[in-house]
Amino acid sequence: MKKKWETLMKRILIADREESGRLYADELVKEGYHVRCLSDGFVAVREIVTNPPDLVIVDGILPGVSGTDLVMMIKSSHPGLPVIMYTDCQSYKDSYMAWSADRCLVKSDDRSQLVSSVRRLLARSERPQFANMLQ
Repeated sequence: MKKKWETLMKRILIADREESGRLYADELVKEGYHVRCLSDGFVAVREIVTNPPDLVIVDGILPGVSGTDLVMMIKSSHPGLPVIMYTDCQSYKDSYMAWSADRCLVKSDDRSQLVSSVRRLLARSERPQFANMLQ
């Protein structure tokens, strides 16, 4: 059984092969999010299917499934799930495969852009969808 705070906190899944994923995970925890870090693309896919988070942050290079393939899989199976491509490779911002992500950011020591993108995407996903209002 989930604890009450777990159901109230927004859940973020980070798929990142590097230790830096843990660093920005700590930043998001301080912001009040429940964060889970995984370093393998296949494990991330399994987690998204069995326990969908509220938002996913994906590194471009992952073992198992590449970051761009992971983004495309998420968007085809969970189209409303916000995804941020967060990578240290500038070239991913120009890759058409990364365009399916809701945001594509280059990693830096200043994580304010990541945190503000997380806030905006989660706020946007909380808004009622027009189609749902018609039912």
